[in-house]
Amino acid sequence: MLPWIILLCVVGLVLVFAEMLMPGFGIFGILGAICLLGTSMLVAKVYGIAAFLITVVLLVIVFWVMIAIVKKTGLYNKVVLRDKQEMKDFDESTLEGMVGAEGLTQTTLRPFGVAVFDGKHIDVTSDGDFIDRGCKVRIVKISGKTVTVVPCEETDHT
Repeated sequence: MLPWIILLCVVGLVLVFAEMLMPGFGIFGILGAICLLGTSMLVAKVYGIAAFLITVVLLVIVFWVMIAIVKKTGLYNKVVLRDKQEMKDFDESTLEGMVGAEGLTQTTLRPFGVAVFDGKHIDVTSDGDFIDRGCKVRIVKISGKTVTVVPCEETDHT
């Protein structure tokens, strides 16, 4: 019975470790945890509670030793993302003073899309109507990051 317990333990550790290095749907981690739980339960049933406690302690120690080995070999640095995204949120000051500006839609507004004003591509929304690509639009309202436009023909009548 001991060879099967050792095999189950090794398979469980390898599967849990594989899940750490190749995160996916969690199937390796789940199967590994089941194998390690099975190892512990078999040891408890066959050899008693004292052997069970020793097994749990040894599993924890072996797991931490495996992590230490991976860190020293450099494999850890290949799978851990250390870069931080330092991008700022959208700067609303770029929209100041643009109410009334005219531009062309680059995409069909359904009701959201993109329009170009003074060479700047800006995400815009219509008042709910669809506006075809290539139509002249005028900015009528800016609320935070939301830029509302209407076709130029509508703004001439109001």
